[in-house]
Amino acid sequence: MENKRTGGSVSADFERKIGELQKIVERLESDTGVSLEESVKLFEDGLTLTKECVDRLDSMQSRIDDLDKQLDAVLRKPLFGDGNE
Repeated sequence: MENKRTGGSVSADFERKIGELQKIVERLESDTGVSLEESVKLFEDGLTLTKECVDRLDSMQSRIDDLDKQLDAVLRKPLFGDGNE
């Protein structure tokens, strides 16, 4: 497993899910006579993958927001002393 801080394996998992989702969409859009039952199953699988990807993106957005707040706090500190010199 790769370092969690870099998100290597997490990123690979996200990319894998996006790839699976693309395959599902292609399969549903194809003219290869997918049965109704198979179409519903593919749709369910796609919905699950979409939810997992959205949850991951929401988590990443939350991390970015936290980092942005930390950066803002750092940038607001005076570089030298307390500014009363």
